[in-house]
Amino acid sequence: MSPSKVSTLDFQSFHNIVDGEKRSSKDIHHGINPTTSEDLWGVPIATEHDLNDAVASAKAAFPSWSQTPIQKRKELLLKFADLFSQYVNEFTDLLCKEAGKPRKAASIEVSGIAGFIQYHCGLDIPEEKFEDDEKTVYTEYMPLGVCAGIIPWNFPLILSIGKIAPALLTGNTIVVKPSPFTPYTGLKLVELAQEVFPKGVVQAVGGNNELGALLTLHPDVAKISFTGSIATGKKVMEASAKTLKRVTLELGGNDASIILPDVDIKKVAPEVVQGAFQNSGQVCVATKRIYIHESIYNEFLQEMVKATKAMKVGSSDEEGVALGPIQNPMQFEKVKEFFADSKAKGYKFAVGEPDVAPPKGFFVQPTIIDNPPNDSRIIQEEPFGPIVPTQPWSDEEEVIARANNTNTGLGACVWGKDVEHAAKIARRLEAGSVFVNSWEKPTPQAIFGGHKESGIGGEWGKTGLLAFMNAHVIHVYKN
Repeated sequence: MSPSKVSTLDFQSFHNIVDGEKRSSKDIHHGINPTTSEDLWGVPIATEHDLNDAVASAKAAFPSWSQTPIQKRKELLLKFADLFSQYVNEFTDLLCKEAGKPRKAASIEVSGIAGFIQYHCGLDIPEEKFEDDEKTVYTEYMPLGVCAGIIPWNFPLILSIGKIAPALLTGNTIVVKPSPFTPYTGLKLVELAQEVFPKGVVQAVGGNNELGALLTLHPDVAKISFTGSIATGKKVMEASAKTLKRVTLELGGNDASIILPDVDIKKVAPEVVQGAFQNSGQVCVATKRIYIHESIYNEFLQEMVKATKAMKVGSSDEEGVALGPIQNPMQFEKVKEFFADSKAKGYKFAVGEPDVAPPKGFFVQPTIIDNPPNDSRIIQEEPFGPIVPTQPWSDEEEVIARANNTNTGLGACVWGKDVEHAAKIARRLEAGSVFVNSWEKPTPQAIFGGHKESGIGGEWGKTGLLAFMNAHVIHVYKN
């Protein structure tokens, strides 16, 4: 039975959540609606004092929460999932405003919250037992303490719960820092959580980069779970090293998709387009380099162009809209650089316009660059926007090497009718998650993390629970 609403959330006012209470600040920040470029509601910028109070509250709550039986923790998480489900429409509206997502895409993210929690509540913490004539050795796992989740702006809700749910399930307390670009849904999510969890168990402090730096340096924070750019991830790791914090870093990617010559072109090309342009390319595991076998290159590219032209770009509630705007002006300017560079170098635009200058909002038409050189910026770097290059290939060994020739390794795809052969190639790609005959779709049922500079460690799934725990080995010798 779903719980009745304890109170009606006000989706027009926003606060930091410290020690179970709403907290304002004299300094206010405004997010921007990326569809209109207009300011949204004011949100308080947490001070160092706010942060210290939150960590102190989390530290005080940890002994009791960590000793709460796991079944009770699961019960509360499931109660929270039920409560959240009563506000699906409100959270969807809010996500559309702060992120500019098409309503269908926002609904998918919001509806995934309850499912993510429910799946994790079906997991148990791993344990091992070894016994011989002399002793019994129990390998168990204990929670770390106070965790901090630093959330990016591209999926502010699902990536918040992706840190909160496993942290709480394993007996940790957590302080969440939403992105200043998309603070609203994250703050409201944690505000709602106060109706279910003891004070101090889950809190939220919003602010700027300085606040994130303070979290990484705080001596009472045991772990930083960070999702964001490679450059910032390196700074998080450097700062966390001062107190040897545990870190999980899920960073940028430059995912390759390899298209084998036996694919059903008309079926696969639109799927590859979807993988490249989902969320307007603002996905760490979006397809960012597309390698098409030379025997089908022209035909496949034309089918991609056709599918791309059919993608409507617009605001959340426009009929038939597939793609929203770039979420913030900083990223919009970065994406424009890839268009300008490709135009200046004379690369061929298979579809899309080389000049980006919308009248309002941060809209960019999805664009395909036809066969730029290997050393081009669009091949070497991650745009994090709706612009993607295609290249032909002829030799399988060479294209595998080309796909792996990057400092990143988050995701990759292989497409082919011969599934066994495609899977054989997939196992040679240096990435944390490789998808065969699908674009990149991370799932809570499996650990998610990257190779090389795409990150350290991973979270989600049964294996991912251990990222929030320390091994605790008990050696019992027989009398």
